[in-house]
Amino acid sequence: MKPICKIIIILIILCSAIYPAFAEEPEWVDPQEKTMRMTESFTRGGYVIEATDFYDSSALITVFDTKGNLVTRNLTRINDYFVVDDRMNITIIDLQEVRGNIGANLGFNVSVDQWVKIETRVKGSPSIKLSIIPKGIEIKNRTIVRRTYIPGSEIPINFSIRNEGKAKLKDMILKINTSMPVLYNEKLNYEILELGAGNESDVITVRFQAPYTEERKLISISVEATGYDIFGKAHRAADSASVEVIPQFDNKIELIKYVSEKVYMGDVATVSLSIKNNGSYKIDNVNLTESLPQGIEPIDTNLSWNFNLGPFEQKTISYMVKPQKPGTYLFLPGGSIIEYQGILDYNKKPVKLIVGGPYVILLKSASSYDPVKGEKINITIEAKNLGDATAIVKLIDTIPVNYSLASEDQTYDNISDTMVLHPGISGSFSYLIFTSGTGSFILPPARATILDKIMYKDERYTQNATSAELIIKVREPLEIESPSVKITSAPRKSASPVSIETNVPAETPKSSPGFEVYMLIIFFLVIRKLNIRK
Repeated sequence: MKPICKIIIILIILCSAIYPAFAEEPEWVDPQEKTMRMTESFTRGGYVIEATDFYDSSALITVFDTKGNLVTRNLTRINDYFVVDDRMNITIIDLQEVRGNIGANLGFNVSVDQWVKIETRVKGSPSIKLSIIPKGIEIKNRTIVRRTYIPGSEIPINFSIRNEGKAKLKDMILKINTSMPVLYNEKLNYEILELGAGNESDVITVRFQAPYTEERKLISISVEATGYDIFGKAHRAADSASVEVIPQFDNKIELIKYVSEKVYMGDVATVSLSIKNNGSYKIDNVNLTESLPQGIEPIDTNLSWNFNLGPFEQKTISYMVKPQKPGTYLFLPGGSIIEYQGILDYNKKPVKLIVGGPYVILLKSASSYDPVKGEKINITIEAKNLGDATAIVKLIDTIPVNYSLASEDQTYDNISDTMVLHPGISGSFSYLIFTSGTGSFILPPARATILDKIMYKDERYTQNATSAELIIKVREPLEIESPSVKITSAPRKSASPVSIETNVPAETPKSSPGFEVYMLIIFFLVIRKLNIRK
């Protein structure tokens, strides 16, 4: 036999062995059970399903369409199944026979009753439903959803995806479109890897800034989502909502916000609100609510107040905040909301807070998270200074005693290191641990105390940082029973039923369309290699 023929035969064997591994089992949903005796039938999903006959440990199931045309006929054993037109799964879940004596002329110990219990399931299909809702604000234990905003104010919108179908969605992409600019460099495109049937994604909050306008203006926000079922079929949905931007008008109450211009990490900033009644009569039950930029935390206050204002009275409310990391924070228009006599009003001008100082994050990683017993693992601790000042970093990590993962009763020691990190610079150290035992081991987080180099002596600024813990799963080495290698096809979930008479072609398993191209490329390269040798 020529070498080229041998190559072709080997490629055919590989295709038949690997193809089933690329096919993904459909999601069969909505199971329904039905018990039938001989010639009994029922209808589901546009098919008439009949128990035609019984044999030893098997039943002959015939499927017709609603016009009485034969679709398929299968002799199927208990726990086996067959698929009809790639739309319905029919499984035999029980099969019973009752034997008895019915008379000398008719026979003794014969079958007097037979019945089969089958389960039918239909192929699930995902369905996308989108949600676009402005983020609500809490005022006196009430949630108010704003749909009108003033120019320059922050507009937080919540987006989510719900899969209302009966099969999972994969590789979803959410695209948001609007004429408004985004704040804080937030994204307009998001990826969601998988969403099961009946599940909803996490809420995605995107903050926009209301444009400046001299008249009332409706602004549309649209969103489109695309996802795929397990067969690669695309499913899409789109939705839209509108918010209204209204120009600024003079109101009875004037609200102005002030904030410290610049502070250092570790210091606190002061926010002051000036509220003035421009009217000649008293205003009762005034509610004031504050919202803060991300990364700013209040100190000992709930950011909500209730008070009265006399004629032409001016009131000042101040509170303290603490920045969580360096940067420039914008307190936008609309961050302070005041409610009185059914009217909502806001602060009109933005204010800015600049925060300086070092800011360090810790990362702890392993060269392998599922090593074989006896393997060495490299553990790395990395510190990054994201601030604008030099930091002194005092690191402490918890390591296994003798650098060895030995048993479930593992004991640990501490090691430490100190490094100086300039702004934007990273530093790291590593060590090796040995895996002398098997099982799941938890390596505690690394910890660090960060001091400002300039303020080191009086320790005006101190930051505590912590990394994530690591989970290392050590396994036994694989035992090779025989040096021989044998190619086998991928196992199937259940044996295919034997088809007795059928007027429809046999079904073939679905596989990834890209795999055929892949095998053709391999075939072409092998042929070319042989030609070069000639």
